[in-house]
Amino acid sequence: MLFLESLYSAISAIKSNATRSFLTSLAIIIGIASVIATIGIGSSAQSALDAEIDELGGRVLSVYPSQRKRGGVSIGTNPLTIKDAEALLNDKKIPWKISPSIDGSRQIKFKNNNMSASISGHWTNYMEFEGYKIAMGRFFTENENLARKRVAIVGSKVPQELKTSPKQMLNNELLIAGVPYKVIGIMESEGSSGWRSPDDNVYVPLLTASDRIYGRRTINSMGVRISNDQNIEEAMVAIEQVLRRQHDIGPGADNDFRINDWSQYADLQREATAIFTILITGIAGISLLVGGIGVMNIMLVSVTERTREIGLRKALGATHRAIMMQFIVEAMLLCVLGGIIGVFLGSGMLYMFASYQEWPFYMPFGAIIGSISFSGAVGLFFGIWPARRAAKLDPALSLRYE
Repeated sequence: MLFLESLYSAISAIKSNATRSFLTSLAIIIGIASVIATIGIGSSAQSALDAEIDELGGRVLSVYPSQRKRGGVSIGTNPLTIKDAEALLNDKKIPWKISPSIDGSRQIKFKNNNMSASISGHWTNYMEFEGYKIAMGRFFTENENLARKRVAIVGSKVPQELKTSPKQMLNNELLIAGVPYKVIGIMESEGSSGWRSPDDNVYVPLLTASDRIYGRRTINSMGVRISNDQNIEEAMVAIEQVLRRQHDIGPGADNDFRINDWSQYADLQREATAIFTILITGIAGISLLVGGIGVMNIMLVSVTERTREIGLRKALGATHRAIMMQFIVEAMLLCVLGGIIGVFLGSGMLYMFASYQEWPFYMPFGAIIGSISFSGAVGLFFGIWPARRAAKLDPALSLRYE
């Protein structure tokens, strides 16, 4: 009963000074909004990353050429070739998928518009390997690869760059370095991934790129995809054994290739996101403490303003406990209301950011409950001193206070 009376009194006091109450809770609102938005964004980013990794269906290793060294001195290079990719493909010790690529840049032209674009050659499994999709048309076939056919698939942004539409480009000729190629497919928009964007590229069969565009049998890199349950170290050792045999590298000699495990970068991103979330949450916690100090100051002012009211209540029989309860409940209510407003504000910020990034919207319910509880604890902690000061007022002196 005492709590309900105190709650009613607190609501009346807050409503009578609504503007001041809002400004008092502003630091609490900002702190809670920051916590909710930051934790939610981190969780949404993590969900998007995990979904992307799951969609790809495994972990990816990348193989690149590098210098061969002996005794710390470079003794030349032995670049990767299409035969290296075929050797890995034919090795059946580990059920991996191989995707070699030849990359370069050439001038492309469609009708009267031209641009410089990245032209990359791939096997027919490239779309499945990367998890890309065709929006219009189709991907090239193995027969087209073996026959070195002049066919091309363009990224989703290429038609726009060439001031045309995907429909106008499809099944028409695109000039690559002055040579006509038939556009047989338009990719769906994939978005940028780090420094590269598949939407800006043009894709051709690997042997077409090798013989017709670049005139070389060397490749720039190979992707090796293994299943999630496959041991990553075992796969890297198997790749090393095949390529050392291909390149005739003797015992003790350094590799002339390097293997990157890109999934490590995903793990680093998770760690960075967690650290960033903790950092922002800590800053928001400081904001809550500052807000608590603000609440305490306003409550002290409120005690001074309501000295006659406190004296009258005491004269009518209000106990020390009742006076303390009144001001503690008011301080807690201020902080909890600020926390609730902050939750709505932070959730709105999170929803807009997730929609803009096209990430899954993840509502951090644990953070919401924890934030509101913490804001209530802040109100309790910083409301005790003003409440004790109010409870200790002498009723006779309080009634004479002007």
